[in-house]
Amino acid sequence: MSPVDRPRDWIGRTAVRQVQITDGMVDQFAALSGDLGPIHVSDEAARKQGYRARLVHGWLLGSLVSGLIGMELPGHGGVEQDIQLSFRNPCYVGDEVRIELTATEWFESVETLVLKVKLTREDGLILAKGEIRCGLRARHD
Repeated sequence: MSPVDRPRDWIGRTAVRQVQITDGMVDQFAALSGDLGPIHVSDEAARKQGYRARLVHGWLLGSLVSGLIGMELPGHGGVEQDIQLSFRNPCYVGDEVRIELTATEWFESVETLVLKVKLTREDGLILAKGEIRCGLRARHD
């Protein structure tokens, strides 16, 4: 890692990604995770529970956060150590989700970057928010 690109200098840096949630994404996540709960696979079952349609799995959203961490902030070399996400509102197929990460702290002694995370729907409704700690070792390219 060059002295110019030190994690302690990343405080305030942000990364943003927008993702359109599709039926295929939810179906693949259900199959991969084994969570075939009726509210995730059936509009009818979800409506019986008071939702407008089947729900997107919370950890499908979490996996999208993981993608942003691995590819952008902190990027290659970042290892998720602790994830705290609070799911606030339901997400549905067709929703456009905005994932935003902001670096808030760096702990030199344990090489850990703290990120705030917020997921919102296109209308600004908060779907989830939380904090993630990522280990980040010096890179040796």
